[in-house]
Amino acid sequence: MPHDGKTVEQESQSEKLMKKGNLKRLVLYWAGVVCLGGIFIVCTAHAADRLVLGDILKKTESYYKGINAFTAHFRQTTASAAAGAMKTEASGVLYYEKPRQMRWEYTEPEAQVFVANHELAWLYVPSEKQFSLFDAGTFFSSPLAQTFFDGMVELRKNFEVNLDSKQTTQDAAVLRLIPRQEDPNIQSLLLWVDLATYRILSIESRDALGNTNRIVLDTQKPEASLDHKLFELDIPPAAVVVDSEGRELNPSEIQKLKAKLPSK
Repeated sequence: MPHDGKTVEQESQSEKLMKKGNLKRLVLYWAGVVCLGGIFIVCTAHAADRLVLGDILKKTESYYKGINAFTAHFRQTTASAAAGAMKTEASGVLYYEKPRQMRWEYTEPEAQVFVANHELAWLYVPSEKQFSLFDAGTFFSSPLAQTFFDGMVELRKNFEVNLDSKQTTQDAAVLRLIPRQEDPNIQSLLLWVDLATYRILSIESRDALGNTNRIVLDTQKPEASLDHKLFELDIPPAAVVVDSEGRELNPSEIQKLKAKLPSK
């Protein structure tokens, strides 16, 4: 039942996921929000902060443009405003390689893997022995996903960007991003940037109901390249594969799917 008299339509996506306790779907929701690639942000700050913010953005952009791949340990915390102190915590390892390849490998509280490459996106839950397939084009079609994943779309088209002077410290700058168009799932975004390395330390989204979802990236390590097998579809014989409509694929369909995907 909805909280506090809200209708089902008024409940945000993240709140519904937390109420169900469904980490599997939470992985998909957050992966769609956080697609970390080259980061192109154009300053729209107040005059007093413009020079400082512009410098931060330029150096952050330069850092991510200069690397082809990286790995990072991540910690994820999701908090429900309606449920008071209710929190969902998870952690694992993120693998990213240009262009359009990422792997979120969750180890806690449950092992599961979300992968997206040039052709396809999928979620594998070992305990359920199930692969859920998604169209990569559709998955990355949102303006936010395109901006972060490809580094080709200027954020000023979709967000106003300002320096959060209250949270910014000598060690880390905090950038506040406000969508130019209303979005119930993203009321605001916060980015923490390390002022020594200009790496993104953390990103937090807040929806219209006040629910928050934060990813902290630890021990980021640039790489020249990553093992291509990290981003390839490898289906164990006993696993069930379902498409984006929830339909189970038969063995022949699975083989045709594998044949369509490029291999190195």
